[in-house]
Amino acid sequence: MLPGPYSRIYYYHLKKCGGSSLNRWLDTLTFDDRTFDPTWQASWLLGDWQTETNVLPSAADTATKHTLFHWADVVHSHEVLRPFVPAGTLSFTILRDPVDRLASQVTDWRRLVPADTVAEPDSIRGVIDDTTRLPMRALLERYGHREGRTHLDNFITRSLAAGRVGRKVLRTENAETLLETALDALEHDYDLVGLLEAFDVSRNALCAIAGLPPARPIATLNVSRSDRDQDGDIGDARDILQDLTRVDRIVYQRARALFEDRHRALGEAYGAEDFEREHAARLLGHLKGRHRDGATRYSVRSPLVGAGFHGRDRAGEPVCAVWTGPETGATLYIPTPPDMQVSLLVWIRGYAVERQREQLRVRVDGRPAVHHLVPCGGYADLLSVDFCSVRDFVRLEIELDETVDAIDAGCEGLDDRKRGLSFDSYGWRPLRPTGGARGFG
Repeated sequence: MLPGPYSRIYYYHLKKCGGSSLNRWLDTLTFDDRTFDPTWQASWLLGDWQTETNVLPSAADTATKHTLFHWADVVHSHEVLRPFVPAGTLSFTILRDPVDRLASQVTDWRRLVPADTVAEPDSIRGVIDDTTRLPMRALLERYGHREGRTHLDNFITRSLAAGRVGRKVLRTENAETLLETALDALEHDYDLVGLLEAFDVSRNALCAIAGLPPARPIATLNVSRSDRDQDGDIGDARDILQDLTRVDRIVYQRARALFEDRHRALGEAYGAEDFEREHAARLLGHLKGRHRDGATRYSVRSPLVGAGFHGRDRAGEPVCAVWTGPETGATLYIPTPPDMQVSLLVWIRGYAVERQREQLRVRVDGRPAVHHLVPCGGYADLLSVDFCSVRDFVRLEIELDETVDAIDAGCEGLDDRKRGLSFDSYGWRPLRPTGGARGFG
């Protein structure tokens, strides 16, 4: 799947560390029928801590954890899977300032309704229910070292250590005893430990390590923002927040130092020229086109090589498509034969607002190009651009003046993503030369 030494990706998704924003993007890196499904696995560190501390994992559960990496090319999970990761897997995680993470966890619970927690064990549901009844200070005093321990008491330390010692972290009352294990895991178990506070740089460092196109902004999902009243609530609980993150802050400071030493410079420097020179040809060589009406056609249900897209809508279904956004520009890399006149094609399903059709501009390999919007059955438009590449791929960039959410588009829907155009496939069709080596017919 990847052009370098890695064939898979494992993302250890620590709660409230920005992972929900990453997961849909990660899914676009593989085929939609090989994306990770969290229902494949049983979970712990999420359920009844008093029960789980005394329950050993079953043979079936252990076998499933090994098998996940055969079912999916990219595994992103709250589950502690690091001991089961096969060789050739790029393992990474993202950390966050521990006090901010803990406050965000409580804020996130407060926005839940009973229907959201119906499957939770009674003890965890009781913690979540009390988030709306108790000030943060009282909540943390009551539950921080008991039912809520796995979420609230030095969660980062426990989560990293769990990759080495498993469920022992649930029985451990004093998180200081897990510190050395967590620090060792931090330094040796992950190819990248990113920081939420340097999210875009962290993701770009991941792209450089994996051999992917450079990262661009993605939609931010599942954000828990406190209002002014909650800010006062957090301030009143400052001392207990500090106590419940005392070990996490040591781990986090070490993570910051490692990030500065190992990854920041890479994440800040990696760009399109690096990708195209070192990785593009090999990565695009994995894509398999289909013949249809004389064209070579690639589906968005296959890995998407580019940037400026939201995750797939209706993944796994025949109507699967992708919206461009949240930025106004999208980049799509397309495998093409070198030194052949072709018409680059994008099958456009629609626009967030019709006026975007007139805004559309195109560049190919960095240069402005003339495009045509032609009728095509079942589609709003077929975008066509005539070109001849000296390489075995092209970089197609589509620019709009704006991306809009459902409200800006005048729709009654609840889609708050900033969107441009929707497409379900792309590719090329050969043209006959008529006027020299780069003429078109």
